[in-house]
Amino acid sequence: MKKLTLKTPLNRTVSPITGWTRKHWEEVFFALMKGIVDSASPGGARQRIPGPRSHHGLLADELEGFTRSMIMAGPWLHGSKTGTYSWKGAKVDVAAFYRKGILAGTDPKHPEYWGDIVDYAQHLVEMAALAWGLYLSKELIWDQYSEAEKKQVADYLFQCTKVKYHQNNWLLFNVITNAVLKKLGMPYSQEQIDANLKGCDHMYMGDGWYRDGNINRIDYYNSWAFLYYYLLWVILDGDSNPELANIHKDRVRMFVRDFRYFFSKDGSTPCFGRSMIYRFGFLSSIALGQHLGCLDIPAGEVKTMCNSAMKFFFTHEILTEQNHLSMGFLRPCAEILEHYSCGGSPYWATKAFNILLIPQNDPFWKAKEEKLPIHRHNYSVPLRHAGLLLVGDKKTGHVQLINQKSYHDKAEYNAKYTKFAYSSIFSYEARLVYKNFNCDNVLQFSEDGINFRQRWEMELLYCEKDFAASKYPLFEVDKEGTAYTSILVKDDVMINLHQIETKKPLVLREGGYPLGFDEGEAKTVSIEGAEAAYKDGKLTFIKNLHGYTKQFRAIPFADDINGSNVRYRQSVVPVLGYENGNQQTFYLASMVCGRVGKESIKKLTSIVKKFNLKDNTAEILFADGERAFVQIGTIQDVAVLLNGRKFSGPIVAARVSANGKKWFVLDKAGAVDRCE
Repeated sequence: MKKLTLKTPLNRTVSPITGWTRKHWEEVFFALMKGIVDSASPGGARQRIPGPRSHHGLLADELEGFTRSMIMAGPWLHGSKTGTYSWKGAKVDVAAFYRKGILAGTDPKHPEYWGDIVDYAQHLVEMAALAWGLYLSKELIWDQYSEAEKKQVADYLFQCTKVKYHQNNWLLFNVITNAVLKKLGMPYSQEQIDANLKGCDHMYMGDGWYRDGNINRIDYYNSWAFLYYYLLWVILDGDSNPELANIHKDRVRMFVRDFRYFFSKDGSTPCFGRSMIYRFGFLSSIALGQHLGCLDIPAGEVKTMCNSAMKFFFTHEILTEQNHLSMGFLRPCAEILEHYSCGGSPYWATKAFNILLIPQNDPFWKAKEEKLPIHRHNYSVPLRHAGLLLVGDKKTGHVQLINQKSYHDKAEYNAKYTKFAYSSIFSYEARLVYKNFNCDNVLQFSEDGINFRQRWEMELLYCEKDFAASKYPLFEVDKEGTAYTSILVKDDVMINLHQIETKKPLVLREGGYPLGFDEGEAKTVSIEGAEAAYKDGKLTFIKNLHGYTKQFRAIPFADDINGSNVRYRQSVVPVLGYENGNQQTFYLASMVCGRVGKESIKKLTSIVKKFNLKDNTAEILFADGERAFVQIGTIQDVAVLLNGRKFSGPIVAARVSANGKKWFVLDKAGAVDRCE
């Protein structure tokens, strides 16, 4: 594995935060493109990129590598006069490479033919990438074909109109394939374009966020699979329906406005959800939004988002020796892969290169990078429709994503979705050991104390500033059992409160953030009721606030030193435990912190000065004098006095500053009253 060493000098005048310019993007493209050219089959239509085989099979995998590489080539070819560049003294003819490969892959008589397109084939995904690339490179590729060759390619793409698609984001692949055929003056189906644009609309939740399919699969697909393809349609065919085009421009505008809060100071974002081998692919809709002029944030902030994310990844070892994108989040990680992953899959990340559609002389490239929210202030921003709460710490640059809504329909994805929180620094534990996931940032339950499960399907109850709550069944362990989890945020600390209802004796455990590192050992510290670990200027901490009777020193998961973290070679997690015995309704509460810093365990413990839980209500006194109240489970009318402020009614959560001048109160109906 290797980092990409760039020769382009940093420009701190126009890019004071990252130093990156358009030339850095081009240099990265040149390196990646050379790797693609070198790994091509003799006819150019197949990509022989090392990696596992997906469940789609060898042919589809080798097609995938070809078409996804064209995602990054298309925008560059769009602005190139010759379609060539020089690499270490030799000419790389990108346009000729794709002209040849496309003809070979679409010719039934050629040994590298991609095969006929059938129902639900992976080809349906990849033809959208091929079509978009063809449109962008029209002058250098499509226009160079004879009429017979154009018909051959168009006939192959047109097969997509005769088969069935999955009823999720896949519908948009059909839209783009048809829209490009329409743009090129070839046979297409307007009926399918209209139906599939409408078909995805029931997945829209609001504020620029979609769920994928009929369950709450909410993740980065929102950017690289929904907004991205809708914007491609806007570019290709939006003039045919300006009103609808404006709707999709509005949605990306809302999304990007909020997505700024995902970015840490170093350009990283929380590793969360599936397909994280697509890494920086979420930049795609941001880039297209800027290209279309439909964003309402300064170009300098857009530039910082795009540059900082790319710089983050390409200053880590994400490349193989052959200049291929590796199969992991940073370094290779088998546990992060899905059944549909193959060696060419990571190239969906290169959708970010649509930023090169912004011409070299556009004012965007001369705009000065501006600070993002994480550079300016601490924040707690609820994305209510998505059920996500973003918490940022200016001092350390740390961003936490608290999730109380999103999950996948496959339980094997639980580590990717159903932890309480995901971090830009403390990446989650992914690898199953003895068929168990680690209990980092999640409450787990078991009948035998050996086989543990954690929440899967969940119902969002509330998502507000500094507070989020959900309800969920005790998956597989007790089908009749239910858990309620409320998370109260204090600065960068989480107060996790749980109500568990079960008729079974269970073993429960809850962990803090995983502290990841590549070399050496973490220093662990234990005191009564709390555990902490320290390494490389970072710490993880968990404290028992109520109910827990056991605590476990932060050690590698299941004593396996090989590591189960998606980002680091090794990791440790501090853990609390409890056995309920005959109790059918009981309560647990913890304080969790992952932080860049070296605060002692005693100082961390003192953040909560007093904690009292009676029945289903908790009262908290923090060290700075702020008082908070949380009601878990069934919400009843209560009367609360906090630092001189009185609240009454069906209160879910309330908090008041030490001087009583600032307050927040949330009621059962979701109504909020606050003074800040």
